[in-house]
Amino acid sequence: MPTLLVVGAGLFGSQAAAYARSKGTEALVFDAALSGAASHAAAGLFKEDWAGRKLREHYHQALPLLERLYGIGHVYMTNDDGRREAFLFVPPALIMEPNPVRDLVTAVGDGWLAAGGRRYEGWVYVAAGIWCKRFLPDLDVYGKAGCSFIYEGEREGRISQLARGRQAIAFARDRGTTYFSDGTAEREYTETHEQETLRRAAAMGLTDEPRRRCWGCRPYAPGGPVFARLASRTWLATGGRKVGTILGASYARRLVEGELR
Repeated sequence: MPTLLVVGAGLFGSQAAAYARSKGTEALVFDAALSGAASHAAAGLFKEDWAGRKLREHYHQALPLLERLYGIGHVYMTNDDGRREAFLFVPPALIMEPNPVRDLVTAVGDGWLAAGGRRYEGWVYVAAGIWCKRFLPDLDVYGKAGCSFIYEGEREGRISQLARGRQAIAFARDRGTTYFSDGTAEREYTETHEQETLRRAAAMGLTDEPRRRCWGCRPYAPGGPVFARLASRTWLATGGRKVGTILGASYARRLVEGELR
């Protein structure tokens, strides 16, 4: 059986590799740790209402895989009006490939890729976020940048509606810390955007210095996310926007259950 060669150790690529292994297929993940990777900055939160009608099928395809591979956590956050709201989540740290091959993939073909001066053969899954365009030049994908911040200590979960489909959130995503994001995603990200995000964090009581700044560029594709077969043994997926956990899981099922034959 061929090895699954995955380009990108973010939410899309890591879930595909993990699911392939759970089905008995060997997987090798390549990631050169390029600046701008967004998965580490993701909240990992999801709920059916956020998926909407367009992504509802992906949502229901994703849940069994996420539960099987990682276990789905539950968190409650308090709204501005005092209501408590329940969310599901899987921390990105649980998903992302812990020890990928750190060689830059320089070329991809039908059932092969080149990295670190070597040629590898097998099934190829390009899940490289905004860098997918390197392997498919005609692909219309672009990045929108933003920052999330990690604070010391576990605080009570809070959520504040900023606009339709956009919230400021603070919750204990990882043990011993509190994660904050206001959903900022801009093609031209500036210091002004970052300071506004920090002001929103302070309004939720996060007034101390963040332990860590998580900056990245989410991949966007006009018309929605992309899953494409490039050749008989090569596929590409990108455009996760703000729902990379769900889409990554759904596309992992599509790849492993429906395409790897």
